[in-house]
Amino acid sequence: MNLLKIAAAAFSATNIMTAFSYLMSACFKKLFQEPVIMDYLLKHLGIKLEGRWNKAAGWFAHYIIGFVMVLCYAVLWRYTDIDFGFISGIVFGMISGLIGVALWRKIYRTSIHRDVSARYYYIQLFTAHIVFAIVAVIAFKIFKYDPISKIQPYLQ
Repeated sequence: MNLLKIAAAAFSATNIMTAFSYLMSACFKKLFQEPVIMDYLLKHLGIKLEGRWNKAAGWFAHYIIGFVMVLCYAVLWRYTDIDFGFISGIVFGMISGLIGVALWRKIYRTSIHRDVSARYYYIQLFTAHIVFAIVAVIAFKIFKYDPISKIQPYLQ
């Protein structure tokens, strides 16, 4: 596995997903911004960075989760019979979206912030994960990384 290309795909996918969420937030005038919501959650859990790093915790968590998700996609493509491509990417995005909605439903029971509209956020979150997975596939293709190939060198 090429962790550098996986990280680049994760960074790209997380950026586009975040941009999508910020766009939906602006269009619908609702709080859909994952890094902001994660920051609220982390503060609720007692995790708060000081000074200029105050808002960085939510962003850091968002990018770490994005990396883990793309790594999981790459592992699934490599070590199962699932074909690498847009169809499996969309399916991965749908599954990731359902997992994300399930986790956030659990989190909402702790009441993280009154500005977050849970019902609409779930719809946006599900769609954003499909966008995330499609961008991960596109990034792998742009970076010429085939997660199924077992003969690819570690770093190219």
